[in-house]
Amino acid sequence: MSTTPRSIGRSPLLIGAALLAGGLLLRQWQPAVLSLPEPEDRRHRDRGRRRAFRQARDGIARFLPSNMTGSLGRSLAIMGTGLVLVRLLDMAVDDDETLF
Repeated sequence: MSTTPRSIGRSPLLIGAALLAGGLLLRQWQPAVLSLPEPEDRRHRDRGRRRAFRQARDGIARFLPSNMTGSLGRSLAIMGTGLVLVRLLDMAVDDDETLF
């Protein structure tokens, strides 16, 4: 039998729900200040190192999210959902095997 009080046993559910709600809120709120600028469609005339630096910069920027709050919100929502699922599944296993 578990010796933890009920409020402590349910706290991962509350924290997970709060992370999920915060993540969904951040996904909806995307201020323009945190948006990356759109690349310009123009011909580049650079050469040598400057061209290599520009191509490296453009390659890295391709993997970045278009808005930082969207990426943070997605991460928080995934963490919250995972925490809630782990806790719910944890409640279904034997008391000796629980994680939380």
